[in-house]
Amino acid sequence: MACNCTQVRGGVRREPDREQRAGGRAGGLGGGGSCTALSVHEEEPAKVPTETINDVGDDYRPSGRYILASGRADEADGLRRAIAAAALRPRVTYRVAGWISLGGDGAEAEGAGGGHAVRVNLRLDGGRVVEGGAVCAQAGRWAEIKGAFRLKERPCGAEAEVCVQGAPAGVDVKVMDLQVFATDRKARFRKLRKKTDKVRKRDVVLNFGSAASGISGASIRVMQMDSSFPFGTCINPGVIQIPGFVDFFTKHFDWAVFENELKWYHTEAQQGQLNYADSDALLDFCDRLGKPVRGHCIFWAVENTVQQWVKNLDNDQLTAAVQGRLSSLLTRYAGRFPHYDVNNEMLHGRYYQDRLGDDINAFMFREAAKLDPGATLFVNDYNVEGGNDPNATPEKYIEQITALQQKGAPVGGIGLQGHVTNPVGEVICDALDKLATTDLPVWLTELDVSESDVDLRADDLEVVLREAYAHPAVEGVIFWGCMQGHMWRQDACLINNDGTVNDAGERFVDLRREWTSHARGHIDSAGHFKFRGYHGTYIVQLATATGKVHKTFSVEKGDTPLEETTTTHLGMNGSLIETYCDSEDDALAGWAPSGSCTLSAHAEEDPAAPDALPPPLSATADDESDSDSDEAVSQRARRRRPSGRYVVAARRASARDGLCRAISRAPRPKVTYRVAGWVGVVGAGAEAGEHAVHVDVRVSGGRRVGGGVVVVEAGKWGEIKGSFRVDDDDGGEPVRGAEVYVHGPPAGVDLKVMDLQVRAVNKIPRLRHLRKKADKVRKRDVVLKVNHRTGEDATASVAGAHIQVIQVQNSFPIGSCITKAGMQNPEYVDFFTKHFDWAVLENELKWYYTEAVQGQVSYADADELIAFCDRHGKPVRGHCIFWAVENAVQQWVRALNADQLRAAVEARLRGLVSRYSGRFPHYEVNNEMLHGAFFRQRLGDDVDAHMFRETAAIDPAPALFVNDYNVESGNDPNATPEKYVALVTDLQRRGAPVGGIGVQGHVTHPVGDIICDALDKLAVTGLPIWITELDVSAADESLRADDLEIVLREAFAHPAVEGVMLWGFMQGHMWRSHGQLVNADGSYTQAGNMFAGLRREWMSHARGKVDSNGSFKFRGFHGTYQVLLTTAAGEVKKQTFDVSKGDAPLVLDMNF
Repeated sequence: MACNCTQVRGGVRREPDREQRAGGRAGGLGGGGSCTALSVHEEEPAKVPTETINDVGDDYRPSGRYILASGRADEADGLRRAIAAAALRPRVTYRVAGWISLGGDGAEAEGAGGGHAVRVNLRLDGGRVVEGGAVCAQAGRWAEIKGAFRLKERPCGAEAEVCVQGAPAGVDVKVMDLQVFATDRKARFRKLRKKTDKVRKRDVVLNFGSAASGISGASIRVMQMDSSFPFGTCINPGVIQIPGFVDFFTKHFDWAVFENELKWYHTEAQQGQLNYADSDALLDFCDRLGKPVRGHCIFWAVENTVQQWVKNLDNDQLTAAVQGRLSSLLTRYAGRFPHYDVNNEMLHGRYYQDRLGDDINAFMFREAAKLDPGATLFVNDYNVEGGNDPNATPEKYIEQITALQQKGAPVGGIGLQGHVTNPVGEVICDALDKLATTDLPVWLTELDVSESDVDLRADDLEVVLREAYAHPAVEGVIFWGCMQGHMWRQDACLINNDGTVNDAGERFVDLRREWTSHARGHIDSAGHFKFRGYHGTYIVQLATATGKVHKTFSVEKGDTPLEETTTTHLGMNGSLIETYCDSEDDALAGWAPSGSCTLSAHAEEDPAAPDALPPPLSATADDESDSDSDEAVSQRARRRRPSGRYVVAARRASARDGLCRAISRAPRPKVTYRVAGWVGVVGAGAEAGEHAVHVDVRVSGGRRVGGGVVVVEAGKWGEIKGSFRVDDDDGGEPVRGAEVYVHGPPAGVDLKVMDLQVRAVNKIPRLRHLRKKADKVRKRDVVLKVNHRTGEDATASVAGAHIQVIQVQNSFPIGSCITKAGMQNPEYVDFFTKHFDWAVLENELKWYYTEAVQGQVSYADADELIAFCDRHGKPVRGHCIFWAVENAVQQWVRALNADQLRAAVEARLRGLVSRYSGRFPHYEVNNEMLHGAFFRQRLGDDVDAHMFRETAAIDPAPALFVNDYNVESGNDPNATPEKYVALVTDLQRRGAPVGGIGVQGHVTHPVGDIICDALDKLAVTGLPIWITELDVSAADESLRADDLEIVLREAFAHPAVEGVMLWGFMQGHMWRSHGQLVNADGSYTQAGNMFAGLRREWMSHARGKVDSNGSFKFRGFHGTYQVLLTTAAGEVKKQTFDVSKGDAPLVLDMNF
């Protein structure tokens, strides 16, 4: 036997020793029993094996010479050979390779399954046995051994033995070219990377076609958004309650499977008592996160997994029970599971086959296909990829599949469970190659790699994942758990029970990053950009001097280069109107009168004079790119500077008269456009105060889709900050054009328009800018000075100790309004309690609700909701004491005379504020004073301030807010930031203790820099700002998610904003339609998933080791943290601390 364990690829004897010639002595080998005789023979050339997975050189061929062990009296008899134990290195994976065959009269009586199991083991000091491989051997056929072993520590003895044994007594065992050698994983990985590049990647050509002449040299960036090769994991009801698991699952896995909750013994433990509650809950959880789920499993063929009541049935009853199980499960979940494992582990169990006949397995497949024809039906078994289970060879698996197909079973996929230990890549690949001959997709369905040494576990995991990913037949990988304490096998986790990611988990994450493609560069002279990328979905960003293109596309499998034409989308993010003028005549270009008026072009006589021109357009990060050329930067700056040339609409006969112009090309559906520029008013009629100038964008049939409004006074320019979006086709026909109209002031007021622009919004750079801003505004550097007290006065060094920091609460609260009706819905309550920090009552505290009829005051519903929030630790905002809009005032209040009204106001103040004294941290005192003046018109200008003063006198603790809508939108002349600031200033002048500004946030197609501009202007008051009633209405789910992200990121990144309240979150329980985060059935919308993802993003976690100075440094969001220190003795110490706002690093002494 050849064995050279000290070499990576040793032990292959290309020429046999002279002593091994036929009839000679078996050099180095001894019999494994008292009766065993060994002899050397040469196989007939036609019977010498011709294929091998043995990676020992391309010119290697089996020698044909073998050793025969005959006269065996027991299964333990066979062959053995001593090897130098000192040559076996710990932590190294060794391959056991060679060929086995059987001979003699006894070999013909084959064992169950068509052969006899022969095993190769390593026997160490003290008789310890290490399994090295097994093969199902037969007479007249050579079977290749594909075994492996690994030692944790170096053997104590001087020698070890390799033993070959296992067939029954009387069966001769033949061994050819047995070898033991160390694997070279690095060399294998190099080969797999090349294979992966061929199997999982494709050349891509982005062709900008006829537009190439205008974009040659433009910067381009390609980013992969997701991969077409999914990874998933099993879940159970317990693990989805753990934030650390949910975070890792949602970030790093694409699919899920239920560990036990769909199995028959779980759903019908007692006959007739069906229970799908756990599987329903898990399926809903995955639906909310957008994770497909494999159906595991309908039946399980292994007898000890079958319920006792099922075993007690007679055959007729069992047949009926099988049919009932199929009907119950597959009709309930029809269309919900893309895969089903039909009868699990049929290579290892025959329960139903033994009871109901050979056709029963195929029957299960046929019936499942009838009940749910959309699902792919899988076989699923273990050890097939390991090369060490005679019952589960790839050949036997193929035979089973073929037999099922012959019986009409629509087998659609092959499941390899993948419960592996010290895996060998070549062995896995060989199994996959053989299974691929069926032309069925292969999935690794239950992958776990068990190894107590986490470094070795990471290496082993990489072996399996690289083999799977590089093989063309494999279409996905599902892990059998990932979190410590929540896995079937021990020592296989990717994340520890405290939520920290271990080395195996980091290796998995690194591989996922490696298998994601990004590219950047410039368009060539032919209008092309070429790259090679992994299969999946991409977004391309093209930056030109006039705008940007964003487009998504998919890279599918294919041998030829994929050519993706983007010609039709070029200019998607460019300007639709850009009227920057280089001459006075240019100012009129494209404009036409709308209604009765005349147009003329003008220019400022002295542009350099103070106040002659407005400041540049509000600077935003929307158009910025790291790769912008100097020319692009210059063009952008030029667009923002006013040209000084403008068009005037004079002799206007009505407020509807003004200017109009066609947009150069039709707006693209579902794209948000910015309307920017400057407007002014002139003429004799303009001197009478301020005037609202409206900019409307209208599509086919005159339908208004958006625009903006600005309030200006004579002699000043006002900046337009509008937006619009065409969310759907107009009347079933695509929008083919659009026009911009400028109008608004009364007749006799002349309009001025300068440098009007309509441009598509590019949110990607803006969001990147906001992330940087949020890092500055909401995070802080932290230094933990760690001391470990060991006695009364003694401390021990903690340098090198493991430390983990977990944020448990962010200091930026996000809440929602709640209703009595919503609280009756368990899904509503579940989402609210999980995802929100604060609450506000939608209507139950309003005056018209608590006193609908004069004198009949009821706070029952408010009390009930407040008590609910108290039980869950959710602070409640007081909304609202009064409401200034007349149609929100009850009829009986409107009918009062002035004295009666004044008395009613006083009674409302005393009744509400004294009842809940100290309960509400905020009050909205008189809602929407920018849009209503009911109390002021009836009781005088001071009444609003009086309400604030009296509220503070009764309950001095709460912050007293103003609250109004449209302030952030740039499209309401009654609710500009300037008017809101003026309102606050007037209240303060009257002694009103205004403590905060509420910006309601009922938004549609928001633009980030418009929101930011409003917040900047409100921030000059020095008062805290809250977004108090946020809802984002968009029928398209993806647009709603994008819009909500814009508002939330703008709020979170702004230093003046101290919290956000949503105005509902669940379909059927919201004031505005198409704003839900959660559908009526409890499933998450894309907006809900995005919201949950942002909340996770805004939580900081860190781990590492204490440095030599006893310090641990990290940067984290403001809020409350828990720190866990693992001492040298393995003890885990915990403390809690807060990270507050501050520019300087926060240094904290942590005494454990």
